[in-house]
Amino acid sequence: MATNRIKVEGKDSDGNDVVIFAQRPTADETAKAQMSANKAFKQALKAGAMVRKTLEDELESQGIWNDEKQKKLEGYNEDIQEHLLAIKSGGIKLKDGCDHAIKVRIARMEALALQSERNEYDGYTAESQAEAAKIDSFCAQCLKNEKGEPFFETEEEYLENSSEPYVTSAANKLITMIYGMEESWESDLPENKFLRKYKFVDDDLRLVNKDGNYVTIDGKEINENFQYVDPDGNITDSDGNRIDEDGLPVVDVMPFLDDDGNPIIEEEEDSVSDESTE
Repeated sequence: MATNRIKVEGKDSDGNDVVIFAQRPTADETAKAQMSANKAFKQALKAGAMVRKTLEDELESQGIWNDEKQKKLEGYNEDIQEHLLAIKSGGIKLKDGCDHAIKVRIARMEALALQSERNEYDGYTAESQAEAAKIDSFCAQCLKNEKGEPFFETEEEYLENSSEPYVTSAANKLITMIYGMEESWESDLPENKFLRKYKFVDDDLRLVNKDGNYVTIDGKEINENFQYVDPDGNITDSDGNRIDEDGLPVVDVMPFLDDDGNPIIEEEEDSVSDESTE
């Protein structure tokens, strides 16, 4: 059964506790949101905004997007399907299945990075502005108080408070509810389902070895900060050589010398501090 109302407990920018509810829109609220979208679309066109088809042509004419990039994107998508099919078919070593899953992850990231070059201009289109207006209308109408009444009296009031932490959280819950985007969408990707099933990743989808330690895609151990480490947890470079927190090789530290070549004995900070307080 679909959830129709989600309670969100959060804080405002002053640290005060706030309770707000994300409630699935009624038919009337949906119709009103669509009217807001239609109005925004017409206004955007009147103001000179392009539609998506025109934008695509413009991006191609400016060289921002071309056939080469399109073919590259299609190539990534073909790679994803090929590796997913290998995982689905089975009959291979488990470690090879892991390699296929990791390659899917890499291809998805490459595809998203390439697609973002194109998508960053989408906000200028009339369609994008209409979609944003529709979401704002939904949020203004469907974020409720405990009595089921609109939390904000007007859409303008919602927009004024939209950056408040509790509003952002509640709005995300509402959008997920309306558009069916599961918060666990990344975990539900087929490659990640495989990696989780066979314990190649943890609950945060980070790669781990059989001992549960973080690793890189080539199996080298790293810590939670993505730094290479040796079996004792010491930070190293990619070749296993010990380094310090600044990324410099670990060496025996020698004192500096004065002009006569004698070691300069530096007082420890603690003793200097102790003397200054006496």
